[in-house]
Amino acid sequence: MFLTTLTKSAPFISNDHLYVDDGKDLSLSNIRHTMLHISKHTFTLSNVLHVPHITKPLLSIHKFYRDNNVYYEFHASVFYVKDLTTKAVLFSGQSHDSLYVMSKSFATSIP
Repeated sequence: MFLTTLTKSAPFISNDHLYVDDGKDLSLSNIRHTMLHISKHTFTLSNVLHVPHITKPLLSIHKFYRDNNVYYEFHASVFYVKDLTTKAVLFSGQSHDSLYVMSKSFATSIP
């Protein structure tokens, strides 16, 4: 997550690092809870970490699932996030460069 969307964040005091695919370890600097508004739905994002040297925000599928009572359906070029109880599609996104992307155009952070 970008720090600009993490107002009122607290320093992350730990020796933990984020390890990425090429073996680099990236330091973590801030943590907070926030909300993500997508379409007609608002989702909780708990323990969001700010990683200053990351180029794209990443989302933990497991944490998002646990915090929001949803499940995912992944296909070759599209993914769906569905309500765990009603099975209704809450939003969908496309695959781009081997990643499933939640576009900034439909997601905004709410303090």
